[in-house]
Amino acid sequence: MATTTCDAEESTSLSALLYLYFWPFWMFKDVSKGNLLEQAAAYRYNREHRVYLPAYIIKWSVIFFLLLGGIFLIEQLGHTGVMLPLASSLLAGLTGMVASGALVVTMQITVAYLFLCHWRY
Repeated sequence: MATTTCDAEESTSLSALLYLYFWPFWMFKDVSKGNLLEQAAAYRYNREHRVYLPAYIIKWSVIFFLLLGGIFLIEQLGHTGVMLPLASSLLAGLTGMVASGALVVTMQITVAYLFLCHWRY
């Protein structure tokens, strides 16, 4: 009877991997906690990790533009008669809500990146 070991990388769930892949704020430390030296150390740590943020900005921008394209596609399907017009409008509206959330996340990451690049502690 053979035994197998489970590495930490193998036991990570898909949802955890997607979280790490799409959400950049897991890698940053809270600057508002601790004394002044700990806050300064956390800020320096965050400034060192700001180089990863442009990749997340690109990911969320691609998500936003894909959702925006999906809105136009769904609306076009409703106008051509492939889908019911009411169902098309509702689905496009839901897609628009998700797209606006992606746009907000993109803006948050961009502001965090610019803040970490240009503001000195």
